[in-house]
Amino acid sequence: MAKNFMTLREITATLTAALFLSSSLLLLAPRASAQEGEKRRVAAFVLPASPSDAKPALLLNRVLRENTEGLTGIELVTPAPVLNGSSLPEVLTGVEQAYQALNGKQVDKAMAKLNQLRPILEQILPLVPLRSVALFYKSWGVGQILTGNMLEGKTAIEVSLTLWKDQTNLEYAYSVETLKTFAEVQADLERRGGGKVTVETTPENAVVVLDAREPALSPAIFSNVPAGMHLVKVVLDGHEQWAGFIRVKAGDDNTASVPLKPISEKAVFDQRLVAVAQDIKSGMDGAKESLVELKQFLGVNELLVVECSVVGETYELSGVHVKGDDSLAQAKRSLARDASFLASIREFLSGLFESFYEIARKAEGLGGPPIDPVLLQKAGLNIEQGSTVFDPDNPVFPTVDLGQKKEPIHKKWWFWTGIGVLVAGGAVLGAWAGTNGFGAGQSGGPTGTIELTVVPVQ
Repeated sequence: MAKNFMTLREITATLTAALFLSSSLLLLAPRASAQEGEKRRVAAFVLPASPSDAKPALLLNRVLRENTEGLTGIELVTPAPVLNGSSLPEVLTGVEQAYQALNGKQVDKAMAKLNQLRPILEQILPLVPLRSVALFYKSWGVGQILTGNMLEGKTAIEVSLTLWKDQTNLEYAYSVETLKTFAEVQADLERRGGGKVTVETTPENAVVVLDAREPALSPAIFSNVPAGMHLVKVVLDGHEQWAGFIRVKAGDDNTASVPLKPISEKAVFDQRLVAVAQDIKSGMDGAKESLVELKQFLGVNELLVVECSVVGETYELSGVHVKGDDSLAQAKRSLARDASFLASIREFLSGLFESFYEIARKAEGLGGPPIDPVLLQKAGLNIEQGSTVFDPDNPVFPTVDLGQKKEPIHKKWWFWTGIGVLVAGGAVLGAWAGTNGFGAGQSGGPTGTIELTVVPVQ
């Protein structure tokens, strides 16, 4: 009986070609999906299954939307708009550009960009991620100090440090003055006492976020808030989003009142949502008409509506996913309130909308200028002249503590990325060798009172 055996070269070529193909698909998939066209507009609602589930449902509604927004190819639509919200990409890109100019010692260029962005950022502040707000104020503060405006620069750096605590002195190595200001502000913030903050809204039951703290429903109470400026964001469906800075006084019961402005079509939205909430209890078929009407009112491609009931330590979700062609699919999930909670939500949404999450960026620090040992020595930091290190883990510029031991090279992401590139290159060469080269002969294809201040901070 005749047997066909593959040569070692043929096996190698087959395996390397398969490896290259799978690697290519993984690398190119995000790019391909981004080029397919406009993002799918999606709306999501979590409704309480009973009156006792109302507060958990509102908070879970926020978490669900935050993670829906993180899916690639998805644009989240909410009935809580922000005027000129379409300017967000411009602001985020502009802040990064200004920061890079500042790190490149182009102070005038950076400040011109920041001045241009400031009024737009104020308008869309509810949408701007906390890191970008902190980055703006850090850039603004450093720029002010470098141009001689010490007081305004110090105030802005205080705001940045309050919002984003994971910053180091090396990230402020622009001048001796900026390094000293950072040290003063950091020490001052650590010495400050705190107070209680109560945020009231009209109407109530809005989701309130103070800096990076866990959200709460209004009237929202936050304890042990350090004295100083803090960012508050307020969201309630059927109303425009609000954001602003409050000044907290130590030892006081600070209270802030925020009136929310209803959207022009609030009555229609309320009617549509109430109809869905009533009909969905009778099942998918009975709720189809009201679901499609809500979907059309919001102008979205897809709509997710789930009821939430709290059973012990678990959120039980049950509802409907309205697809682009108005067909309905059941959406059901049990979410344990434990360490797997967020991962379970992401798995649920990713499978539901057939999308995936981008790899998250490192959250430490905001980056800084190239390290200058001479400048650090002038500022009184005892760092050896030959200790300058470039850290490729930082997306813009190095942020390293030169007094600490560096991680081994094999634990760095860029080391394995390099290995991957070499493997992929070898795979291409191997596949070519097996199909085209070396005589193969074949061709193949490939409180109290509070001072409430909206930015700008003075």
